[in-house]
Amino acid sequence: MTAGAPRICVAGVGALGGLLAAMLARTQPHLSVVARGETLRRIRSDGLVLHDGTQTHVVRPPADIRAPDAVQDIIILAAKAHQLPALAETVAHAVDSRTIIVPVVNGVPWWLTAGDGNPLGVARSVVDPHDVLARTFPAPGVVGCVAYAFASSDAPGVVRSLRPPLLLLGDPSCEPAYPPRVRIVEEIFRAAGIGIRLCPEIAREVWSKLAANLATNPLSVVCEADLTTLAASETMRALMGDVLRETIAVGEAYGIAPLKTVEELLGVIIGAGGHTTSMLQDYRGGRSLELPAIGHAVMALAAARGVPTPNAAAMVRIADFKSIQRT
Repeated sequence: MTAGAPRICVAGVGALGGLLAAMLARTQPHLSVVARGETLRRIRSDGLVLHDGTQTHVVRPPADIRAPDAVQDIIILAAKAHQLPALAETVAHAVDSRTIIVPVVNGVPWWLTAGDGNPLGVARSVVDPHDVLARTFPAPGVVGCVAYAFASSDAPGVVRSLRPPLLLLGDPSCEPAYPPRVRIVEEIFRAAGIGIRLCPEIAREVWSKLAANLATNPLSVVCEADLTTLAASETMRALMGDVLRETIAVGEAYGIAPLKTVEELLGVIIGAGGHTTSMLQDYRGGRSLELPAIGHAVMALAAARGVPTPNAAAMVRIADFKSIQRT
């Protein structure tokens, strides 16, 4: 780590990345962001704006289309999984063996599939098709992360979140003791008011979040409905439960058992209220959907172990179709 305040770069300033950057910028003097297009222009002209339900905060971190030239101590990757290879090109020059990488992404993360002989490597060609991520971000520098945040972007450079995010952190190797990089990230995030929970079995947390995402995100696009609307329907609740069971079964086939039951995961989904899923936000905004990491990777893993996933596969296929038809 750099002597003094660490150099931190948030790469990707959508709803979640903007939320994390806005919170961190209040306590970290050497924080920068990677953005592009109208988001970059708005941050440079008006600052990064966060509405937290009670106050409006405006921070003005240095913003550019690439990370600063200096090697960064921490790089937070806050983009959709399918956007990461392109994002890696914008920060690769700022990464060395000491850089801590925190991927705040949904779906099957590339780091979970890495390593020779890893049975989850079946999904590597889906989440890291050309090994760009594995080459750019060495495994010893990665901190496993699962994010629970209900943030939305009202406009480029403007983020709304009525509650602080909760990040679950852990070592991808699932060793009993947490390495220093996990503790460093924990301390910095806590100081910024970001909720943190350390998890010794981070892969299980990844799979619990993945199951919830797969049960809701494609379905929200198919039905063009928020979580409250879906949860109010007995038929849709039953369908979400079926997808949860199928996804849990795939994880179990690879030795990953979620910490939460189907009923608990449904409770989390129902408790999210009127939240519009990020996939539905992307669909409405005409953007690419995060189906490869959330859906296609699970389908590849299921096929390799012969686990039936009829409901999940149908939802993914219909969401794929709708996305293609829209374009």
